[in-house]
Amino acid sequence: MSKKLITKILFLTSFISPLALAKVKPLHFDKTHQNTEQSVTGSFLYLNDENGDLDLLIQDDNRFSYYPHFNKIGLADKARIILIPDNAQFYNQAKLANNANEVIVYLTRDSVMSYNIEDKTLTKLLAVDSLYKYQADLDVSLGEFVQDFNQDGLSDFITYSLDATHVYLQNSDGTFAHQPFAISPRIEKSESGILFTPQNFYQADFNNDEMKDIAFQEDDQLKVFTQKEDHSFNDKAIAVTLNAHLDRASSAIKKRQGKNKTEVELVTIEDINGDGLVEIITKETVADGKRSKKKVLMIRYGFISNGLMSYKKEADDRATLKGIGKVIFGDIDSDGFKDYLTITFSNGIGTLMGVMSGSFDMDVGIYKLGKNGKYSKKPIYENEIEIEFNPNAKQSSRPLIQLSDFNGDDIDDLLIKTDDDEFTIYAGTNGKRLFAKRGVDYNLVLPIGGRTLVKDFNNDGKSDILFLYGKYYDKDEGKELGENKLSLWLSAS
Repeated sequence: MSKKLITKILFLTSFISPLALAKVKPLHFDKTHQNTEQSVTGSFLYLNDENGDLDLLIQDDNRFSYYPHFNKIGLADKARIILIPDNAQFYNQAKLANNANEVIVYLTRDSVMSYNIEDKTLTKLLAVDSLYKYQADLDVSLGEFVQDFNQDGLSDFITYSLDATHVYLQNSDGTFAHQPFAISPRIEKSESGILFTPQNFYQADFNNDEMKDIAFQEDDQLKVFTQKEDHSFNDKAIAVTLNAHLDRASSAIKKRQGKNKTEVELVTIEDINGDGLVEIITKETVADGKRSKKKVLMIRYGFISNGLMSYKKEADDRATLKGIGKVIFGDIDSDGFKDYLTITFSNGIGTLMGVMSGSFDMDVGIYKLGKNGKYSKKPIYENEIEIEFNPNAKQSSRPLIQLSDFNGDDIDDLLIKTDDDEFTIYAGTNGKRLFAKRGVDYNLVLPIGGRTLVKDFNNDGKSDILFLYGKYYDKDEGKELGENKLSLWLSAS
């Protein structure tokens, strides 16, 4: 090697930061594994999490795998099996006035029942009128019929009949007060007949009295039932106009007439700037030239006018989304403002070719909300992940992206799946960069058709990881592959 070349290399390396050359310190995890006879890839419940004594339940068809005291003993013991009643259509968890611990609750065609894990008793809490009694037999699933509408720490229930929506507010003695609201389900025609769908509801303070109300979205309007001083709700609704072009009926007519080229869907109703007022965020699909379309986020900030939440006709901010995919809102850097994360892929020939070859790329971007109420036009963080796709398998891999504090420094780190046998953790920073430039790779065959849970399971201030593996049928192999298994990684850094 010539002296000139050596001198040039030394000159260039003198400008490289020692931090850039330093090896990133990996996080340490204590790992335990357990094979199971039953599937562990279904929906799950965390019972008694707020009490600091977490019980984990994982649904598999008509039963739960029950891991008691999971925060203390983890996978030390085999799961107990809890059978789900044959007439249950939905399940969830609830806090009842006369029970120290949380219970499992079931919604059937005509009742709400509770199951006490400790004494193994099944109790009918109340009779209900449910539109699901008119539906065909349903596979039991996790349902959103449990809420705390008046923020008293006790669980309330919401059900739907053909002509009304019913709220059951729990009293301190364990009884329930029934309040029917004049909100009917959406009725839509399908190939199999008529489909009844409950109206979406939201909880927020819409009349500026520091109490959360119940609001139901019907097209471009919210029907708000305000909370009273006694923590019940007014029977008569107040109308809040959204000005977001969500009029489903007229939009459908205009579309058939060729007059409406814009499709609008409601993304979320929530407070994104921390002022206590909720924003309306929609996604519009608009024409972008003669043959293409683009998706645009429209943000309308809430403000109080005449004592009621209001929204402008023109959006306060807008952002064009790159590709097709998901938008997730959250306060990523703990500044009190909700940023958004996108996980998207392009709808083009490249993606199609990738799917045919067995994998395609998805783009990850994080956009920051500034103090001026505007989102950054360019992502403050971006990455690319590869998704393996098996067209012959019933289930394929899913993107894994999680923000959480794995080392206990009160700064969120980024866990991202980089391959089917690898994930990377980028440490969060307090500097201009959200995350360290270099991450640490961890080699592990990740679940296909399963799921990955990130949570501080043992309450030590550091997030842990639970990988849930399941079996899947592969047509190329002509057989079932994989295994039912749990793998728990407890952060030991």
